[in-house]
Amino acid sequence: MAIISFDVGGTFVKYGLFENSYIVQKGKFKTERNDKEIFLSSLVQKIKDLSELAEVNGIGLSFPGFIDTERGIPILAGALTSIDGVSVIKELKNRIDIDCPIYMENDANCAALAEKYNGAAVENKDFVLITLGTGVGGAIHYQNQTIRGQSYRAGEIGMMLTDYGRNSHKTLHELASTSALISLYKEKMGLSSDEEVSGEEIFSNYADAEVREIITEWSKFVAVTVFNTVVILNPEKVLIGGGVSQDPNLISFIQESLETIPHWENFKVPVEACKHYNDSGLWGAYYLVKQQLV
Repeated sequence: MAIISFDVGGTFVKYGLFENSYIVQKGKFKTERNDKEIFLSSLVQKIKDLSELAEVNGIGLSFPGFIDTERGIPILAGALTSIDGVSVIKELKNRIDIDCPIYMENDANCAALAEKYNGAAVENKDFVLITLGTGVGGAIHYQNQTIRGQSYRAGEIGMMLTDYGRNSHKTLHELASTSALISLYKEKMGLSSDEEVSGEEIFSNYADAEVREIITEWSKFVAVTVFNTVVILNPEKVLIGGGVSQDPNLISFIQESLETIPHWENFKVPVEACKHYNDSGLWGAYYLVKQQLV
């Protein structure tokens, strides 16, 4: 069984060709945010390329934003504003010659699916997944079911307002995301806004006292994200995903910040990194298809 999986992010589109539960080829390309036709064409071309390597049985799409999973429509697709309201699945089916089903799901929900099927939440019925990337994603898994909400907006943890006194209506997207860490780092280190810096690069220099202070300041917002989620949902555990989750020091920074919150002791649950790290969305899109084909 061959399945093509896409994990669409605000910066890159990751792709993978899966055969018998193994990734036989994967890679990424830049996300075209502002032109619908270019974006769709990039997906179509990659599907054509990968379909030459195997007979494709299904295609899975992990997407940012509010995803109408029944119709395959991003109601609001985060930074990909050019495809808001576009029937992506219908558009792809009209452009490819492969006769196979295509499924679509919110990126954080896909990541949670990956962790449930073959990751850090296999033994858990109730867990929350928080992804740290261009924004802050969230997925709620309750009694072995993904909670989507009546209009596909459940789990939008990044939209929380948590620092109203100082930051007014700034959301956690602007305070706790990897993008927020990078912006804070550039500000503190006197770098220009267009300088290329990654969250992984920042963490690789955590031993530097100044960098450690920056990460600590940022991790307080991540800890608030975790705390607020836990006091509402009381899950068995919280998983952290996104590129920076690959750094073994991330969870320690979050734990240290959580311990400074006086009420954490009364609500404490395990906080762990995702098993699949930054590939959780890719694996989740794969399992999204596989569970339908079995």
